[in-house]
Amino acid sequence: MRRKSGLQCLATALLGAGWLLAGAGAWGQGNSGAGASGGAEEIPLEKCDVLPVVMVRIDGAEMRFLVDTGATTMLNIGTFSKGRSKDIAVTSWTGTLATSAKEVYLPELVLGSHRLKELRLPAIDLSPIGKACGAKIDGILGADLLDKMGMTIDLKRRVAAFETDAGDAKSRYMQMESGMHQCSDAFENGNVAVLEQCFDPEIVMYSPDGEYRGRKQVMEYLQARFMKNAPNLVYKMEVKDMKSFGDALWYSYDYTIDTPKEHIAGHGMSMCRRVNGKWNVLNLHNSMVEAEGVATN
Repeated sequence: MRRKSGLQCLATALLGAGWLLAGAGAWGQGNSGAGASGGAEEIPLEKCDVLPVVMVRIDGAEMRFLVDTGATTMLNIGTFSKGRSKDIAVTSWTGTLATSAKEVYLPELVLGSHRLKELRLPAIDLSPIGKACGAKIDGILGADLLDKMGMTIDLKRRVAAFETDAGDAKSRYMQMESGMHQCSDAFENGNVAVLEQCFDPEIVMYSPDGEYRGRKQVMEYLQARFMKNAPNLVYKMEVKDMKSFGDALWYSYDYTIDTPKEHIAGHGMSMCRRVNGKWNVLNLHNSMVEAEGVATN
């Protein structure tokens, strides 16, 4: 096993996989967009000794952020000591410290052509890392914001890469599909408890049978119209197009629904969004182009 350098051990000890933030509230909505040119956008990685660093822009100032995929994003309280902030609790394997961090509001963080707006991030003392690597570290760019921007790290080439719009949408769709794979199974098997958690509380569904608003109405419709046939219910979907908008994903599809007494085929559009790492369906709009058999209510 390859041994870590003393500096890597210091970074791990301070930030590692153990930091959990309590009482910090929501991170705020992130808006990201790739550059207009084709291909992946790449940001050069600098180094602070052996640690990868990127330059970000906050309030018009260039700042040095350590890239750490094993940590959550946080700020150096030495850089962000002023402004709107409040005491929060920071928990690690050593316990909870109630006053060692502050929540700092950032109107915008810019990395390349990507912009994340209205962030609320914790600030702690990161000066030991800066002293160890020989340069000031203004913050840590962690897994939460790396994921929000669709950013991958190539240490061999020393670049941070962002996918194009199409690639970002496909990546978002795969993330959403991975997080919601149980939803189709729940629909076919009549599992009400699981399926209802796939829907946003404010979901709006448009179907050939009517308009349904809110999780309760949508579930009542699906149960009465289709899920009564479970487990003799087969749902198939073929995605046609997809677009990504920050933490929201829009996609169109063709679908079929088969029960022992009817076959339905049509087109649909859906909007999903991710909140606190969880994907939910926010909007469904289904049309019907083919129907065979008789629906029983």
